[in-house]
Amino acid sequence: MSEKTIIKSIKNHVNGQNNSWNFVYGKEILDKKVFLQRLDKDKKFRGLVVNLVVNLSVDILARKGEK
Repeated sequence: MSEKTIIKSIKNHVNGQNNSWNFVYGKEILDKKVFLQRLDKDKKFRGLVVNLVVNLSVDILARKGEK
């Protein structure tokens, strides 16, 4: 799956959340609007978020097979 596809899925998911949705990034708490702006403009941040999504997905799939 390409990074563009993952970013598109993340944006669709976040846009579907209510306006009280937050993303905790270290000591920062990003609201929905700021998160989406940063996702578009900050290449390092975008890479981090994509990496988090991929790692979480793999972890979930690996745990599912452990039963």
